[in-house]
Amino acid sequence: MAESFLDTDQKEAPAGYVIDFKRVLSRAIRYWWVVVGSLLISLFVAFYINRYSPRIYPVNASILIRETQETTSAEFLYKNGLVDQYRNYLNEPYIIRSYPLIEKVVRDLNFQITFYQEGYIVTSETYGNFPVKAVACNPTDTRTGKFSFKLVDADHFEIGTYDENDEKSKPEIFKLGDSISYLNYRICISRIMGKKINPHIGVPYVLSIQNPVSVAGSYIARLSVEWAEQGAGIINLGLTGDVPQKEIDFMNALIVTYQAEDLKKKNEAATRTVSFIQKQLELIKDSLRQVEYDLGRFGSKGREEDMSAEAKRLMDKFDDIELQRAQLLLRRNYFDYLAGYRIREDANTDQIILPSAVGISDPILNNLLTKITDLQMEMKVHLDPELMRNPIVMEERRLKTEKISAAKSDVDEAVRTLRETDNVKMNFLDKQIKEYQNQLDLLPDTERKLISVRRNYSLLENLYVFLMQKSSEAKISEAANTPDIVPVNPPMRGGAISPKTGKNYTTAIIAGIALPLLVFIILELFNNKVQSREDIDKMTTIPFLGGVGHSSSDTNLIVRARPKSGVAESFRAMRSNLNYFTGNKTKQLFMVSSSISGEGKTFTTINLATVFALSGKETVIVGADMRRPKIVSDFGLGNERGLSTYLSGLSELDDVVQRTEIDNLFLISGGPVPPNPSELLLTDRFETFINGVRDRFDYVIIDTPPLALVTDAFVISKFADHTIFVLRQNYSPKEFVKSIDEYYRSGKLKSMSIMLNDIYKSGLGYGYGQGYAYQYGYSYGYGYGSKKDGGGYYEE
Repeated sequence: MAESFLDTDQKEAPAGYVIDFKRVLSRAIRYWWVVVGSLLISLFVAFYINRYSPRIYPVNASILIRETQETTSAEFLYKNGLVDQYRNYLNEPYIIRSYPLIEKVVRDLNFQITFYQEGYIVTSETYGNFPVKAVACNPTDTRTGKFSFKLVDADHFEIGTYDENDEKSKPEIFKLGDSISYLNYRICISRIMGKKINPHIGVPYVLSIQNPVSVAGSYIARLSVEWAEQGAGIINLGLTGDVPQKEIDFMNALIVTYQAEDLKKKNEAATRTVSFIQKQLELIKDSLRQVEYDLGRFGSKGREEDMSAEAKRLMDKFDDIELQRAQLLLRRNYFDYLAGYRIREDANTDQIILPSAVGISDPILNNLLTKITDLQMEMKVHLDPELMRNPIVMEERRLKTEKISAAKSDVDEAVRTLRETDNVKMNFLDKQIKEYQNQLDLLPDTERKLISVRRNYSLLENLYVFLMQKSSEAKISEAANTPDIVPVNPPMRGGAISPKTGKNYTTAIIAGIALPLLVFIILELFNNKVQSREDIDKMTTIPFLGGVGHSSSDTNLIVRARPKSGVAESFRAMRSNLNYFTGNKTKQLFMVSSSISGEGKTFTTINLATVFALSGKETVIVGADMRRPKIVSDFGLGNERGLSTYLSGLSELDDVVQRTEIDNLFLISGGPVPPNPSELLLTDRFETFINGVRDRFDYVIIDTPPLALVTDAFVISKFADHTIFVLRQNYSPKEFVKSIDEYYRSGKLKSMSIMLNDIYKSGLGYGYGQGYAYQYGYSYGYGYGSKKDGGGYYEE
C-alpha cells in the first residue's frame, strides 16, 4: 500500500513556487509599525500638499460669433461686399489663442510685471491686494529681471538686486509715481489710490519682470477655446490660475481686445477701399476740371436744345459708350493695383482690397484672394519663437507658403484672363466710337467740337460719379460696422480644482499601505529560502513527514534533556508517521540527509534515535559522515574506532559499537578521517556492515553527509528502508528542494519524506504556528571539507 502511494506521488510534478500572500500579510502584521509609519508619512505629505499647494481656480466665459452682421443702413442702400465679408469660423479658436492677440492683452494689462510676497514655505502673488503698481516705460523691452522691493513709507519705496540665494544688495530709494531707471530697467511704480498702504510698509516683496512673449505662452497653454456644440456660433473660453481675479481681468481684456481687433479688421477693408478710390479721384480731378473749362467756352452755343437731331443721337450713343469705358478703366486700374501688390510670405496679404469693393464681381478672383488671406492669417496665428524652431511647425509654414505661391499664380492667371476679356470689350467700344466718329465728321464743325468736348466730359463725369458712389458706400459701411463678437456669459470663477484634498488623502492612504506591502512582496519574491510546509508542497511531491520547532537549549540531546518538551513530542510524532511509510516492519534502516551543511540532520538523527530507544527498541546511530565525524561529541564518546576502521578492515563490528548513556541507544561513529571515504562505501565490506547492524539492532539510523556536496548519500540510500530529508526554515535554499524532487521523481531516491527543522516563524503562510522550537547551531555553513575553527582537525 505504501509502495502504491509512493508510486503515485512520483508520477506527479510539483506545481511550482508562487508568492504566498498570506505570508506577506503575516509579515505586515508582524511589522505593523512599518505600515503605520509609512501611512503617517504619506498622510503628512498629503497634508503638506493640500496646505501649501496654490489653489487653482477655473474661470469660464462664453462669446457669440455672429455669422452675418445684422441689417444695417448700408444693406438697405445696396448689397455691399464690404458689409457681407467672408469669415472662416474654423480659424476663430486659433485666432483667439494666437500669440499676437494674447501678447497684446498681456502688454495692455502690464502682466509681465508682478509683485510677490515671500513666505516661509511658498511665495504668493499680491495681485489685487498690493497698493502699488508697476508699468514698463518701454513697451518693446523684453528683458527679464528680479528685484527686491520694500515700501519705505507712503511716498517712497526701496528697490535692490535679488538672486536665488536670497542675497540682496545696493538698494536705492525712489519716490512713488516717478519713472525710474535701475540697472538699465525703466519702469514707473505708482500708488493705487483707495487701497491701504500702511500694512505693507516695511514688508519685503519681490518685483519680477518677465518677457511678455513668455507670459503670453503661459496663458495660451492654460487657455481653452471650444465650440459650445457642433453647428453653434458660441465659443466657451476657459482659463485656470491661482489668482482668480487676475484671470477674470485677463478674460475680460481678451474679449474686449478680440472685439476691437475684429472691428478693426472689418473697418480696414472700408478704409483701404476709400484710400484707393481717393487716389483714383485725384487722378481724374484735373482732367475733369479742364474739360469743364472747355465746355464752358461754348457758352450758350453749347446748349443741347440748339443742337441738331443727328447731333443729339450721336451724343446719346457716346454717353452710353463712355459709361462702359469708365467702368472698364476702373477695372484696369484695380488690376494694376493688384499686380503691384507683392504677395510674399511676410506681406500683409490679409489687407488686400477685394474685387467686390470696387464693383468687380468675378467669383474666381474673389475666392482666390480670400484663400490667400486665410492662409496668411493661419501663418500669423502662432508667432512664438520657440514654435518657429519646431520642425513640424516649420513644415506647416512651408506647405502654406507653397499654397500661397500656387494661389498667387492662379490670381495672375485670373487677372490675365479678365484683362483679355476687358480688352475685347474695350476694342469693341473703340470700334463703335470710331464708327460714330465717322458720322460725327459729317456734322458742322461747331457741333463736332461740342460733341467731342461733351464726350470727354461725360466719360470723366461718369467715372467720377461712380468713384464717389463707391467712396460713400465704403464710408457708410465703416460707420455702420459693429463687431461680430458678442459676450454671452461674463468671466466667472468656479470652485478650486486643485489641489484635490479628498483625492490626495485617499491616494496617501492607499500609497501608505501599498508601499510597505510592495516591499514585503519584493522581499518575499527574492527570498530563496524555505519558509513553510506550503513552500515545500509547491516545489516537490515528496511526502511531508513533520516539523520541529525552535528551542533555546544548548544541547542536541533535547529529547533526553526535556522529554516533555514540544520538540520531543515532535520527534515522537515523526516516529509514528514513519510507520505509514515502512508499514510497521521490524528491523528498519533509516537514512537522514540534507542538501547542505547546517540544516540539522545530525540533530534529527540523535533525537529520532533517542525516541526509538526510549520506546524499548535497540537502536544504533551510524555516523556515516566520515569526513566530519562530529556526532561523538554530543555523547562524550571517543572516535578512535568507527565506521572508517571497520570498512578498512582494522576493526570488527563489536569493536566499533559504543553504548551511550541512554538505554537501548548505541553509536557507531565515523572513526578517524580516511583519505578515501567514498571508495570505502563502495566496498563489499559496507554491505556486510549493513547486514550486520540490521541483524543486531531493531532500528538503524544513518547520519550521512550533505547530499548536494558529496555523493555518499546516494550509495547508502539503496540499503535504506526510508530516507528522511531535513530542511531548515529560512536557511535551506529552494533550488536544492527542486533538485531533490528531481532525484525523487526519477527514482534515484525512492522511499523518501521531508521534515522541516528549526521552525521559529509562525503565523499566516508559515504552516506551523505552535510557537515552540529548538536552538540549534551547526558550523558547516555552506562549505564542506574546510577546517573547523578551533576544532584542531581537517576535513577532505
